[in-house]
Amino acid sequence: MSHRINAIAVAALLAAGGAATWMGKPEREVSMTSVGELWADVFRDADQFGLQLTRVPDKDEMALGEKMARGIVRGTATSPMWEVYVAAVGQSLVKHARRGGIRYQFHVIDAPAENAFALPGGQVFLYTGLLRKMRSEAELAGVLGHEIAHVDLRHCIERHQYEMRVPGGELLRIGQGFMQIGYAQYQEMEADKAGLRMALAAGYDPQATVDLFGRVFRARLGRDLPPHTPLEELAALSTSMLTDYFRSHPPSAERMRRLSAAIEEYRREHRGQRQYRGVENLRRKIARSQQEFDGEFVRL
Repeated sequence: MSHRINAIAVAALLAAGGAATWMGKPEREVSMTSVGELWADVFRDADQFGLQLTRVPDKDEMALGEKMARGIVRGTATSPMWEVYVAAVGQSLVKHARRGGIRYQFHVIDAPAENAFALPGGQVFLYTGLLRKMRSEAELAGVLGHEIAHVDLRHCIERHQYEMRVPGGELLRIGQGFMQIGYAQYQEMEADKAGLRMALAAGYDPQATVDLFGRVFRARLGRDLPPHTPLEELAALSTSMLTDYFRSHPPSAERMRRLSAAIEEYRREHRGQRQYRGVENLRRKIARSQQEFDGEFVRL
């Protein structure tokens, strides 16, 4: 099969996904969140064939990510002291990722934004504003696990596959983007779950992730009020879909609920297991992989 995929065929797959969303009679009381999840399920199924046809090799994905990262690093101030520490914690999580061909790099931008994001090919960025909100290395591991998961699950590269592999793919990518309302939120929750798995595999206290998300979420409620009507919620979803690649990921109440449920299930299955917090590690910027401190273990 030729590597030059027919753009019309891929577009037809995307259109089929959109049309299928509206088939069937919805229940009387349906929130925009549930509609978004239905849309995500239909879109994901319809889009998988096109994404398989246009799959990008790891080396090409890493080359794209490195190019994008260079552009960001050139225009920002970085924090080398934080970067050494963050990279050490990040690498302890990467060994539990499923895609073995990706070389991860960790960058810290010296700016007050409470933000973290990932680019294709394992380029992970954190802002010092978010780092200063953290109280333990376990909280850092939760954020890094989430961003690593976006790469590991191919969320980052899937945003670019069509334009990289299909003639006229830029138009397909734009069409794909508008059809991903709700799908982006699904990816956030999928990354939450996969990131939690990595943090747990590395031995970190899972409750730290919920603690950090809760603090940041509550602090933002006054500045970024949640939508009150279905139209406001749809507008918020649209804005998130178009901009969340380079914005922070404040967890919604639903994401926090699901994450807490997953942690509780893990606790039931691993009652009494020791997990690490690393308050002193974060304060000294010494990764747990280099030194463990007394009093930092908790039991599930």
